Amino acid sequence: MKICVVTPYFETSDAWIQQAHTSVRTQTIEAHHIIVCDGSAPAQLPNFKGTHIVLQHNYKDYGNTPRLIGCYQAMAMEADAIAFLDADNWYYPDHLEGLLKYATEHRLDAIASSRMLHRLDGSPMGKCPTVDGHNYIDTNCLLAMKSAFRHMIAWTLMPQDVAAVMDQVVWKHMRDGGARLGFVNRATVAYRTRHIVHYENAREEAPPEAVHRTDPHGDRYH
Repeated sequence: MKICVVTPYFETSDAWIQQAHTSVRTQTIEAHHIIVCDGSAPAQLPNFKGTHIVLQHNYKDYGNTPRLIGCYQAMAMEADAIAFLDADNWYYPDHLEGLLKYATEHRLDAIASSRMLHRLDGSPMGKCPTVDGHNYIDTNCLLAMKSAFRHMIAWTLMPQDVAAVMDQVVWKHMRDGGARLGFVNRATVAYRTRHIVHYENAREEAPPEAVHRTDPHGDRYH
């Protein structure tokens, strides 16, 4: 079973990309990491082991076009499953194994997990109450099996004004297309949050970099 993990990035710190990459490399099952530079300066990762695609300009669609390009690369490499991980987040060690096992046992086309919210310094805040597999999923939590690859074109089907919520569009596109979807209520993705609402819910002071969810510029890839 060959799993590819697709990570777009734009002006993300090398340290954060390295943490994301390390989390892919240290999964309890093997995965090939495909990182896609969305028009910024390419990351310098001395110990990187995977595929690094460098695009010449920024598509300005929250990483959706780079994700689709990463999917094409994964398909060319004959992947059996494709997962997604934004460059400022990371996986817990058994994330991919848990999703793959559940998807295989239940003969699913795609599956998602819940997520753990982390502060910008990486410290944990608590389990996210929003990602529930029904009303909301997160790109970082998604695993698509080969039977769902045809749905991946949905990453670029919609106009710019909905580009920030394409994970929801992709999930709906699969569901409406008859894909068998599942959700594992285990928070095995570390989501480094910039959203003010998460800090408000935790009764904490938001950092200066925090943004409102509706801010189209503040959280490029979420």
